[in-house]
Formats: sequence, C-alpha cells, structure tokens
Amino acid sequence: SAAIETCLQAALIGFALVAVFMVLVYRLPGFSSVLALIMYTAMVVITIAIFDITLTLPGIAGIILSIGMAVDANVIIFARIREELATGKTIQSETDIGFKKALSAILDGNITTLIAAVILILAGSGTVKGFAWTLAIGIILSMFTALFVTRVILNGFIAMGFKNEKLFGVAKQKKPIDFLGKGVWFWAASGLAILVGVVFLITNKVSTGDILNYSLEFKGGTTTS
Repeated sequence: SAAIETCLQAALIGFALVAVFMVLVYRLPGFSSVLALIMYTAMVVITIAIFDITLTLPGIAGIILSIGMAVDANVIIFARIREELATGKTIQSETDIGFKKALSAILDGNITTLIAAVILILAGSGTVKGFAWTLAIGIILSMFTALFVTRVILNGFIAMGFKNEKLFGVAKQKKPIDFLGKGVWFWAASGLAILVGVVFLITNKVSTGDILNYSLEFKGGTTTS
C-alpha cells in the first residue's frame, strides 16, 4: 500500500542520514558501524522471512526503532574509544577497552527494552504484537552487530594498517557543567513543563470530553475521510 511504501522510503532516508552522520562524526569507526548496520538490516529482513512474521506498519516502526538502538550502541562504544585516545594507548588497545567499557551500558539498555517487547508479545494483540516481535528481533540482532560485527570490521581495518588517530578522532576537552549547582533552575523548569502539560490535559478534557486524543483503537466505531 501507499502507506507502507511511504514508511519504507522514510526509513531509507533516515538510514542514509544516520550513515552520513556516523561517518562525519566518528570517521573510520562510524564507517564500520554503517557496514554493520547494513548487515543488521539484511539479517532482520531474513529473520522475519524465516519465521514468516507478518510485516505491518507498526512492525516497520519496530525495525526502525531497533536500528536507532543499534546506532545508539555504536555511539556509546565510539565515545568510550575516543576517551581512551587521550590516554596515549595504542589504537588496538583503545578499541578493545572501548568495547569492554561500553558493554554493560549497552546490555542494560537493550535488555530492559527487550523485556518490554516480550511483555507486549505476551499481552498485546494484532498490530501491537507485530510491533513487539520486530522490535524484539531487532534488539537481539542489534546487540550482536554492535558488539561483534562492528568490532570485527573495525579490527579488520586496524589490521589493514588504518591506525592513524585522525581516522578515529580525539575527544575534545569540554568545560564541565555544574548541574547540581544549578539544580533549583532545573527543578523549576521541570515543574513548569509538568504544569503546562496538566493545563493542556484539562483544556482538552473540557473541550473534547477526553483527556487525550484517542484513536479508534481506544474508542472503537468507524471513521471516514
């Protein structure tokens, strides 16, 4: 359908923009992650075909979300590698340490999301379950590609002689922000945002009869356009 084609086009455009961002910001590691993400996308499609999972619009959204999580894992790894570059170690040791230090953060974030996906699979129905299945498959494969495939590709480039630190980038010294010292202002901003949200909820309740703008999945009935 036109909606699915539009969604797929948006996914391709988003993937291309992410690829450009990763290469420009993280250079050689970013290029390695782009190659791994291409392999990841292919593995997701193959897995969906093997298990004969029906691909719906929410299912495509689950794939796109898992791609974002795979990119996020790579960002964590590369940020740690850049931090190690400032210590004067060799490129190979910096890479190994970067992957090792990023492991716990990546596992924590992905496992908690995977638990939510499993709950949706067990308790959800229809399109919700399709979204949960593609999200769960994507999370598992994204962890594999981020922690193993990207590492193999990056180590391959290092073995080929790509050891110039300029290809990896160096972490820039940044002035630390005293968040605790400015805690009062952050509390005030958070409270104001919550207050504004409550006002909008009350306004929507008074004008429409519902606190939120529910769709047919919650209201039932029919609609025409």
